[in-house]
Amino acid sequence: MLNAAVVAAPGELPFLSEMIALFAASAVLAWVCQRLKIVPIVGFLVAGVLIGPFGLGVVQDQALVNATAEIGVILLLFTIGVEFSLQKLASIRRFIVLGGGLQVAATVALVSLVLLAFGVDWKAGVYTGCLVALSSTAIVLKLLSDRGQMDSPAGRISLGILILQDLSIVVMVLLVPLLGVGEASAGSVALALLEAVAIIALVLVLGSRLVPRALDWIARERSQELFLLAVVTICFGIAWILAIGGVSLALGAFLAGLVVSGSRFREHALGDILPLRTLFTAVFFASVGMLLDLRFVFEQPLLILSVAAGVAVLKMGITSLAVLTLRYPLRMAVSVGIGLAQIGEFSLVLEQTGRAAGLSPLGLGDPGHQLFLAVAVVLMTATPFLVSWEGRLARGDSQRGAGADLTAVDGPKDLVLIGGYGLAGRELEKACIDAGISYRIVDLNPVSVSAAQALGVPIELGDIGRRAVLEKAGLHRARCLALTVNDKTAATRAATTAKLLRPDLRVIVRVHYATEESAMRDAGADEVVVEEREATERIKQLICT
Repeated sequence: MLNAAVVAAPGELPFLSEMIALFAASAVLAWVCQRLKIVPIVGFLVAGVLIGPFGLGVVQDQALVNATAEIGVILLLFTIGVEFSLQKLASIRRFIVLGGGLQVAATVALVSLVLLAFGVDWKAGVYTGCLVALSSTAIVLKLLSDRGQMDSPAGRISLGILILQDLSIVVMVLLVPLLGVGEASAGSVALALLEAVAIIALVLVLGSRLVPRALDWIARERSQELFLLAVVTICFGIAWILAIGGVSLALGAFLAGLVVSGSRFREHALGDILPLRTLFTAVFFASVGMLLDLRFVFEQPLLILSVAAGVAVLKMGITSLAVLTLRYPLRMAVSVGIGLAQIGEFSLVLEQTGRAAGLSPLGLGDPGHQLFLAVAVVLMTATPFLVSWEGRLARGDSQRGAGADLTAVDGPKDLVLIGGYGLAGRELEKACIDAGISYRIVDLNPVSVSAAQALGVPIELGDIGRRAVLEKAGLHRARCLALTVNDKTAATRAATTAKLLRPDLRVIVRVHYATEESAMRDAGADEVVVEEREATERIKQLICT
């Protein structure tokens, strides 16, 4: 019998109704954004505006929401760190160092100089420049993925610039508090940079030796629950240890992700942690929306739109110039510039860091915070429409073949994805080889995967039912997905996830019993092969011959 003191009645959990309202509003507006082909982040922001203290006033416990949002920030930065592959970074290092470095440095410098000319304190100017310099990794990568442009020249340039921006947040998180205390100097800034380098080096050296070995040992147990708990422990544990040493939780989480990214289980870890990230980052963006005062929006609509337009033009121009320095054509430079013209989610994280340090955008105090939040929401909302408009122009320009290539959504569908590397998976592999068909296999057994990779088999380690694993394996160019995994739950989840991401994908599932066929078709399988039925037919043939 449960202790009554442990199980609280609904009336004793006053925050429960607020959390339900927050999640419900976020879900509804995320659905609206999905219908309008807008990234869900915009829906989360608008949800916070509507139910926050300046809207309908449904949520009053701001402290609880902020605490939950902090978890969202930790998970967001952790997954960004996990997604950083050192090999991938090396392949686009020119875009990162030259393109991204020039874009961030020029934006911060230009914004600071302009504001200094208008009498704004240089510290507030640098802080504002940092806020403006960052674009939305989540929005841009989502749009590139939906348009099939991740591997296009424009997509790779955009990714390189975004990576440099995400890396620069490490320095900015350390720099902004120094600007706020009123004692920032060249020496203190240099000390902050050295501190950042030392912390990163220490964590990466120690973590790269310990964490991959620990994950390898845990993965051999083949327990999803154990692996997830280990990944979450690494994420929050490293963040907490660094926080004790005076480093922000967000920075610690990013470094924890970098440590995990060095493991061969990075895709598996990412797939496990993404659902948690989605949940808590929804709370984070909603909490940001709650800070926006609707009265300010209604009182200053022209100011908000004017500043938003100015920021978009500024970022578009600087980003385009950065791409031109890489010796790419103007058409591509403008395309990348339009895609990166918004203010990003890390700017929202940095804004809260500055708020705690006593800084405000433009040095205007609370009106500056309100103006920044309103401009961020406007630009995030406008980005999908601007990119879509630019894409239509490029497709309609028959004289510019390169522009048409950049906006091509449909690439070749020439890959067979195989889920599971048991006996059935190996037979499918042989069939693909005999037919000359490209294929890629996904399996969760680290021993089997390691042995196959040593033989040169194109195989990925991970849960085929996770979005990140499917996308890494090449879902965007798959002609079909063949699921031979023995776990019915995993096969069902994989079929559902694949169909959600690629409704046109042909999904073929193997099941053991006829009673499982209906559930698999409901999950999205186009064809279900029942071993029980196939075996019966074979036996009938043998009997009758």
